[in-house]
Amino acid sequence: MLSNPYFKSVLWLLGFGGMGYGLMLLTEPNAEKIERIKASGSNAKQSAEDQRKALFMKRLQEAATTSAPVYRPQPPVDKKDS
Repeated sequence: MLSNPYFKSVLWLLGFGGMGYGLMLLTEPNAEKIERIKASGSNAKQSAEDQRKALFMKRLQEAATTSAPVYRPQPPVDKKDS
């Protein structure tokens, strides 16, 4: 019976599925931890790293909506020529 590959596959599936389910229940955060994470995430002051990331995401979003390439900056427009 142990030489049957289908039986072994079912045993491995049940074993790893059970371990995954057990780990999911073991590492489930409680309400207090979730509230603490939410409170720390709503900090009004942004670090320089967060500001750089926000600027990058803004440029990426602008690049997705326009056809101009991101890697080639647009030349400044002279007001005298127009």
